[in-house]
Amino acid sequence: MFKQLLLVVAIASLALAGSSKADCRDDLEPSAAAEPSSVQLRPDATRSAQGLLDEIVSWLSSNFDLPAIKDRPAIEFTSRAKLETMRAADRAHWQGFTQDEGIDRRAHRTVVALYDNNSKTIFLPDDWIGISPADQSVLVHEMVHHLQNLAKLKFECPMAREKLAYMAQGKWLGRFGMSLESEFDVDMFTVVVSSACMY
Repeated sequence: MFKQLLLVVAIASLALAGSSKADCRDDLEPSAAAEPSSVQLRPDATRSAQGLLDEIVSWLSSNFDLPAIKDRPAIEFTSRAKLETMRAADRAHWQGFTQDEGIDRRAHRTVVALYDNNSKTIFLPDDWIGISPADQSVLVHEMVHHLQNLAKLKFECPMAREKLAYMAQGKWLGRFGMSLESEFDVDMFTVVVSSACMY
């Protein structure tokens, strides 16, 4: 009976996770990568992001079981609408649906950023500046995926890699008296449940 109750709670939490404000996707397929015309050049923001990367890698390797690999990802900026399209294509791919079938319009979350394993690129929204701890935490989250990719870490399912990324993002925010819940409306219970591989 307890296992059934736990399963019901987990399913309810997954449904609630669909209504969260923030979402991060990774492991994009090449077809889901941003088209050159939609990618914006933002030299100041790119320098800001690149300037943070060494600090973030050192911090991640000191606080989590991640290698201190100095191979930097590419950083590109694109519209939030394009990030949404890329996420939908990614989700459709790993769920085995066509793109239209993979989009759940009822469980819509705003995409904060994306990481593409194949091109080793972090896609940030075109309004990302990198000054606030919240902006920086988004880069922390995506750098976790970059280090996971470079270290060739394996996961039971695509969502399993999200748990560590959210934990790192939350810990980074905690350094500034902030939290995932206050900044992105994401709670750790939902992260743990949604990152579980349930078949």
